[in-house]
Amino acid sequence: MGRIAEALKKAERERQIASTEGPSTPTAPRPEAPPEPTPHPTAAATDVQPVRPVRSVSEGMSEALVAYYDSSSMIAEQYRSLRTRLLSMNPGNEPQVLAVTSAVPREGKSVTALNLALILSEIQHLRVLVIDGDFRRSSLARLLNQPGAPGLADMLRGQATLESAIQPTAMPNLMFIPAGKMGDRSAADLLSSETLARTFRRLQTQYQYIIVDTPPATTVTDVGVIGQLCHAVVMVIRMNRTPGPVVRRAVRMLQVNNIPVAGCVLVGRNERNTRYGYYYGYYPYYRYYNDYYHREREG
Repeated sequence: MGRIAEALKKAERERQIASTEGPSTPTAPRPEAPPEPTPHPTAAATDVQPVRPVRSVSEGMSEALVAYYDSSSMIAEQYRSLRTRLLSMNPGNEPQVLAVTSAVPREGKSVTALNLALILSEIQHLRVLVIDGDFRRSSLARLLNQPGAPGLADMLRGQATLESAIQPTAMPNLMFIPAGKMGDRSAADLLSSETLARTFRRLQTQYQYIIVDTPPATTVTDVGVIGQLCHAVVMVIRMNRTPGPVVRRAVRMLQVNNIPVAGCVLVGRNERNTRYGYYYGYYPYYRYYNDYYHREREG
């Protein structure tokens, strides 16, 4: 994610140069008026938090969370496109549990899950929760600069309460549950417990959107278990890296387990951003799987 940090720093430098009146008389940078985020179809425009300028990375959260640090960027707008699609698939505004997974490790699923949760939390009337369900390679606590325990695993082991596992974040209506510690229990054992099903049902009475970061679909069976408790799964695919056959195998695995696949987020597409004049290394956008396979056959 070093490209994102470099891109954000470069954008700040370019803004400062553009707003300087002379070589020895620098003035404060004046950020451009950001575009208005897309609200929920049933929400009033005033129910969406205004897009804010670039924040300093000194606040502790990872620079990879572009939806937080640079909410007027092209990347954040692409996450809003994903948000709009997900909201349109839920016209009744029912509580939704969405799992985010990938076909193989290191595709960017955890960063995608957090950015999606941050973008959803821009809508002030939505209570959003993000859960780290990847017990083996948890990363959300590090990205958010939050304690890693107590978390979901501790609660499933009976070593913590749900209330003690829920942590606040920098966004007032976004909460977080870390993965926690498995102790001497296996991930499969913990995730298969009735306690997890009861917990998810309880959380749906408190939050409108619950985003669950899960392990890759082809490496372990965790997403098959968690997916049974979710309304749909979003697959993260890294362009020019994730093999097509592996993606198809992951989708088939989910379908065999009767887990709906809402679509995919393609990341790693390098496109020139004319606003800032450099290339983003992380460019997510939403497409259906049929579109992905169509492009693959053509290319």
